[in-house]
Amino acid sequence: MSEKLAPTVDGGEMGALMRAHDWSQSPLGPPRNWPPMLHALVDLILTASQPMFIVWGPARTLFYNDAYAEILASKHPALGVPFDEVWEEIWEEDLAPIVEQAYAGVALHMDDIRLMMMRKGYLEETHFSFSYTPVRNSDGEVQGFLCPCAEITEQVLEERRARVRMEFNEDCRSLSDPEELSYAASELMARHLGVEQSAYAEIDDEGEFAVIKRDWNSGGIQSNTGRHRLADFGPQFVSDLTAGKSVVIGDVQEDPRTSGTAAAQAFAERNIRAFMNVPHLRDGRLVAVVAVHSAEARHWHPKDVALVEEIAQRTHVAVENARTEAARRINEVHLRETRDALALATTASHLGWATWDFIANTVSLDACGREIMGFDKSRLKIDDWKERVHPEDRAALDAEVQESLEEQRPFDLEYRIVLPDGSLRYVHGTGFIEANAAGEIATGTGFVRDATEQKQSEERQNVLLAELDHRVKNILAVVQSIARQSLKRGEEVGPAVAERFIGRISALAQSHSLLASSRWEGASFSDLVENSVAPYRGEDLTRIQTEGPEFNVTPKAAQTLTLALHELVTNAAKYGSLSRPEGRVVAKWEVRGDADAQELVFSWREKDGPIINAAPSRKGFGTFLIERMLVAELGGNVDRDFAPAGLSTVIQLPFENLATKGVSPVQSISHATTEADAAPVLAGSRILVVEDDYLIGQETIAALEAAGCKIVGPVTSLKEALVVVATDDFNAAVLDINLNGELIWPAAQVLHAREIPFVFTTAYSNISGMPTQLEAAPWVEKPFEAKRLTATLAATLSSQCEKVSGAEER
Repeated sequence: MSEKLAPTVDGGEMGALMRAHDWSQSPLGPPRNWPPMLHALVDLILTASQPMFIVWGPARTLFYNDAYAEILASKHPALGVPFDEVWEEIWEEDLAPIVEQAYAGVALHMDDIRLMMMRKGYLEETHFSFSYTPVRNSDGEVQGFLCPCAEITEQVLEERRARVRMEFNEDCRSLSDPEELSYAASELMARHLGVEQSAYAEIDDEGEFAVIKRDWNSGGIQSNTGRHRLADFGPQFVSDLTAGKSVVIGDVQEDPRTSGTAAAQAFAERNIRAFMNVPHLRDGRLVAVVAVHSAEARHWHPKDVALVEEIAQRTHVAVENARTEAARRINEVHLRETRDALALATTASHLGWATWDFIANTVSLDACGREIMGFDKSRLKIDDWKERVHPEDRAALDAEVQESLEEQRPFDLEYRIVLPDGSLRYVHGTGFIEANAAGEIATGTGFVRDATEQKQSEERQNVLLAELDHRVKNILAVVQSIARQSLKRGEEVGPAVAERFIGRISALAQSHSLLASSRWEGASFSDLVENSVAPYRGEDLTRIQTEGPEFNVTPKAAQTLTLALHELVTNAAKYGSLSRPEGRVVAKWEVRGDADAQELVFSWREKDGPIINAAPSRKGFGTFLIERMLVAELGGNVDRDFAPAGLSTVIQLPFENLATKGVSPVQSISHATTEADAAPVLAGSRILVVEDDYLIGQETIAALEAAGCKIVGPVTSLKEALVVVATDDFNAAVLDINLNGELIWPAAQVLHAREIPFVFTTAYSNISGMPTQLEAAPWVEKPFEAKRLTATLAATLSSQCEKVSGAEER
C-alpha cells in the first residue's frame, strides 16, 4: 500500500488512475516519501472542476485531473510522464521558457497563449489562459508548480471570424468594382486561414473551364490566373461542384477524390496540397467557384469551412450586384444624355424629371424633381419615394400605376406628400410605366409638378365660397327675423316703421363692417359702443360719455350687442334724454369677478331729459331686443329702471359668452411642480417616449434620464405605439402628436382609458381636431427646454397620483 497513492477524495477517472499507478518506479518514488504539500495539491486538483495539473520534481512529472484530460485528448493518459515529453511539439519554443521561470520561483499568468498542438492526429491552433504558481518546500526551494487553466480556442477563433465578417461587410460597402470586391474577399479568407492562395474563379458558358482573372498569393504557391479545365481535377471533384456541394480536402494525395494519377498531377503542378472549393449555381448551372489553396496538408476546422462558405456565397451575390449596378450606371449614362436634352424645357416649365426602376428599387431625380419631392440626393429607393407619399394617397397611387400599365396609357394623378418638416405638398405626376417579360412593373419615367399653390388656391376659393354662402344666409336670416319681429308686434306700416327698420339694418351693417375689418375674428366692444352713439353726439362731444376696458367680442355677440345698443341710443334720441339739447347719457362698463366666473356689467344712464311718469305700457321690438334677445343669445340679466329723472339700464352678461377665445382648444397646464422638485417626483418612473424624429427623441430621453426616469422606447410609429401603450407597463408617457403624418390620438385614447398620464409634445402653436376626452391633457411646444418638459410631466404624474390616492381613501 505504501507504493500506491491514496488520495483522500474520489477524483473520478484520474483519481482511480492515480491510486492504481505504481509510483515506486517513478522519479518521485513511493507516495509515503512525498512531501505533504504534494499530497494536498493532488487532492486539490482532483476535487476541482476546472482543468488543473501539477508539474513536480526535477523530472517534471505530470499530475492532472479529469478536466485536463479532455485538453490532452489523444495524449491521455499521460499520468507520471515528464511534462516536456507530453507536449514535445510545443516544448522548445513555447513551454520551456515559462516552465524554467516557474522553477526559478517566478509566478506567471497569461490571458491568451497561442499553441500549435498535435493532440488529435493533426496540427491545430489552440489558445489558453493559465497561471503557473511555484510550490516551495520548508527551505524555500521550488519543488514544482500548480497550473489552473482554461482552453479559449473557440472563443478566440470565433472573435477572429467575427472580425472577418465585419471586414467583409466594410469591403462590400466601400468597393463597387466586381474584380476588386472578389480580390478583397479572397485576400480576407486567405489571411484568416493562413493559406498561401485564394481566388474567385468564373465558369465559362460551356461549363468546361474555370477562369481566374486575379488571385491573392502570399508567394508560397505560384499564381493560378488563367483558364483551368475542370475535368483535369477528377470526376468526383467536378461532380460535387456541379451539384452545388463544397469540396473540402485536407490532403490531395490521400483523399480518394483527388488521389488519382491525373488529378494528383494537376494539383502537384500547381503546388496545392490542401484546398476548399465553394461553388455558386445560378438556375442550376455552375457559374463560379471560390477557391482556397494550401501548400501543406492541413485539417480544415468545420467552423472555418462554414465561414468560407458564407463569405463565398456573399461574394457571389455582391459580385453579381456590383455587375448589375455597373450595367445600371451605363444605362443611366444613356438616360442622362436624354434627360439633359429635356433639362432646359423642364426647368423652364418647373417640371421635375424622374425615372423609376422597380426591380432594382431605385429612383433617379433631377434637381427640380428633388426640390419638389423634398429630397437632398438624386438617387434613392422606391421605398423612400413611397414613404414620402401621404399614407391616405398611397393606395390610389399604386392603383393608378397598375391601371395605366394594364390600359397601356400614361399615368396621371394628383397626390399629397409629407415633407421632412411635416408640411404637406400637392404633387401632380404624369408619365409612362413599362413591364418586363414576366408582366411585372419594371421601369417608369415621367414628370412631377408642384401643385400645392394651385390646390391651395382652389381650396381657398372653395372655403371662401362656402363661408360666403354661410354668412349671406345668416345675414338674410337675421334681416328676415328683424323684419318679421318689427311688424308682428302691432307696429303700423308707415314711414316711422320703415325708418326704425332701416336703422336696425344699418346698425347690423356697421357690426358686419367691424367684423370684416378683423377678418371675422371678432370686434372691439368699445368700437361697437362708439359706432352706435357717434351719430347722436353732435358738436358737443361730452353729451354722451363712454368709459370701459378694451376687449374683443365674438362675431355672434357683436351682432346681438349692436342691435341692443342701437335700440338704447335711438330710444334715447326719440323719447329720452337725447331728445332734448341739454340731455346727457353716461355709458360705462366693467368686467367683474374672478377668472372662472367673470361677467360684463354695462350701465346706460340717461339724465336731464323729459320726466318719466311711468314705464311704457306697450313693449315694441326695440324693448324685445334689449330685454329678451340679449338674455336669450348671451345669457345674463337686463334690469331697466324708468325713474322720473331718466332711464337707467344695467346689463349683466357672462364674459365667457362674449369675449373671443384663443384658437387653441387646449391650454398648457400651469406648472405646479418646479424644476427643483421635478426630479424627486420622476425618479425611478418608467416613461414611454413616442417621437418619430431621432434627434428630438434623444433630447427627450436625455432630459428624462437626467430627472431619474427609466425610458421605454423611443417608439417612432403609430402602429408600434398602439401595441406598446396597450401591452407594456410604464408610469407615464411623452407623446409626439404627429408621427410621420399620422396623429397620435388613437394611442392617447388607449392611455386615457388605462388612466396612465401623458404629456403631448408638438411643433404646432395651435392644436385642432383633438378628441374631446383628450382636451384636458397638457402639452409642451417644441422646441422645449428640458426643465419645462420634466416640470410638466412631474405635475401631470403628481396630479394622477393624488387622484388615485383620493379614490383609494374613499
